[in-house]
Parts: sequence; structure tokens; C-alpha cells
Amino acid sequence: MIGSLEWAIPLLRCPVCRGALTLCADAADDAQGHLAHDDGPCQESYPVIDGIPRLLVGPARGVLVRDRADWFSAVATRREIAERWSGRAAHDPVVRAFDAEWSRFDDVGSSELRSIFALYFDLVPAHSFASDLTVLDAGCGGGRWAAEVAARGPRVIAVDLGRSVEVARRNTAATDRVACVQADLRALPLADGATDWAYSLGVLHHIDAAADALRNIVRAVRPRGAVLLYLYYALDHRGPMYRAAFRIVDALRRVLSRSPRSLLVGASSLVALLVYWPLARASAALAKAGLGSVADAMPLSFYRHRSLEIMRNDSLDRFGTSVEHRYTRAAMEELMRSSGLSEVRLSDGPPHWHGYGVRER
Repeated sequence: MIGSLEWAIPLLRCPVCRGALTLCADAADDAQGHLAHDDGPCQESYPVIDGIPRLLVGPARGVLVRDRADWFSAVATRREIAERWSGRAAHDPVVRAFDAEWSRFDDVGSSELRSIFALYFDLVPAHSFASDLTVLDAGCGGGRWAAEVAARGPRVIAVDLGRSVEVARRNTAATDRVACVQADLRALPLADGATDWAYSLGVLHHIDAAADALRNIVRAVRPRGAVLLYLYYALDHRGPMYRAAFRIVDALRRVLSRSPRSLLVGASSLVALLVYWPLARASAALAKAGLGSVADAMPLSFYRHRSLEIMRNDSLDRFGTSVEHRYTRAAMEELMRSSGLSEVRLSDGPPHWHGYGVRER
């Protein structure tokens, strides 16, 4: 499994000092090992567990040591890392919620996901899927989009802060064209210009320091490379009644996201069945009757051709996070430009908003 990482290792950097790293695989099992510095003052090293480099900073280190205590206790070099990393172990509640979501909804490669992929990636030129390119998936979750991009040609570095990166590794294990890395986008461990382009879909609106994370993503793209970004929209092209309904839904999210997991999962599934499904199917019926503009204006019209499973997944995604920021079209464009992107284009079609920009230099 380590062999599948060989192409990605030269692109990785220490998140502390930004120095290059060397892979040291365990003799007994080449899916395990660590990344270390060749030289320089930084003495930090990073575990490679089950073929995934864990380039973590802050409390996430302590969480990993606690959750994988058996791994760290097995070998002396691992115990040395654990001694340095066994500080404060505080789960990020947003990361933990998404880890639980992607362990439950771990499907990849379905025809339905391929149709959704086409909506998100409609702004990306066809030549961006050439086999000699390398792409960053910034916030990969369970790896559904990394699997789709790699199937079309490019190599993908799939990064996520949570244990969902392990789901992504399982979902892409059949190919050596996806390298999964556990890391924080706010301390992104990639060399400047390491990738040809990047995408981050449905991630940065759950981060308080979205601008910092996006600047890191842009930095990891070569000059004249591109970034595809999707952020929740602020309903800026919806009417007052739609916005009033949203405020009620958002109040429900604030309560459910802090509820016990079993209650959250049950409630979000119930919302999918009793709200998403009827509204989506009503939108489909109106569109079939030739009332396309009315159908498009309905809440949840995006789901008119989606399965109940997708609705359940997205309902849990919607109600399961305690941190959610929404962007007007103008605010998203400004975020992209201030992060070093030019030639910014935002799609007029759903999902709102997704946009595409080019790194200036």
C-alpha cells in the first residue's frame, strides 16, 4: 500500500516548518511507517497508518493517539511519536459529525453520484481530466468525488481532517491514483504549486477560518491552475417567504446538531421522508407538466430526480453540523478573488453557489 503513495510523498510538506519529508516504511508491513525530515532543525515526524499519512497539528494529534493507541504502542518509533503527540485530545464536533456521516453514507461510483458530479464539475474544462495531472480534493469526506475524478484520469491527493479519510482510502483502494492524507486545510501540508488544480465542495462553509483555508488551497495549485469551490448560498435570489422558511429550518439545525447522535440520525431521516421527498416529487411533477419555472422555484427542487438515500444523506449533512456559514453570490466571488483567484466564474445553475477561478501567480 505504501507503494501507491510514492508519487505523492514529494508533494507533501511538514505542516509545522514546511520542510520536505521522507517516507520510512515498516519492514514488517509496508502499509505502516512514518514521514521524517532529511535535515533541518525541525525534528517532527508523522505516522503513516494503514497507508494514510497523518500530517496533523494541534489537538487532532492527541485524538489520533487515543483512538489508535494499539498502533502507537506496537513499535518504539511509534511510541516516540505518541509521547510528543499525547497532549490535549479534543474532538472537533464538526469533524466528528462528518466522520459519523461518511461512515454511514459511504457509497461511491453509482450512476446517481455520477449525475451529481456532472452538476458540481460543469465549470471544469475537459482537458483538466488528463491522466498526467494531479488534483487536490480539499475535504474529501468518504472519497466519492476523489473516486470520480481519478476514474476520469488525474491523480488525486484527497485530504480530510477526520477519520472519514479512512473511508475514502477504502473506497479508492483499488486504484493507486488516489493518495489519502489526514490533515487540516488550515495547515495544509502540500508544497506550493504541488497540484494542477483543486476542488473543495461543501467544506469551507463549515470552517470559521474559511479564507485562510482557501488561501492554502490556492497556494497548493500551480500558477494558472484552477480551483473549483462550492459553498452554501445565502438564499440571495430567493423571496421573503422562502427565507422565512429557511430561518425555521436553521433553528431546527441548531438544536438537532447538538442532540444525541441517534436522535439526530432519526430526525434527519424523518425530515428526508416527510419534507425532502414530497417537495422534490412535487417539483418533478410540476416540471413534467411543463411548469418548469414554478418547479425550479420550489424548495428542494434540486432533489426532484434524487433517491431517498441521497435525501437522507443530505438531510443528515444539513442538520448534523453546528457550524454553518452562508455566502451571497457577491461574497463568494470576493472570497475567491481575495484568496488569489482571478477569472472567477460562478455558475447560474445548482448547486448554489459553485464557482471556478484561476490562480493568478
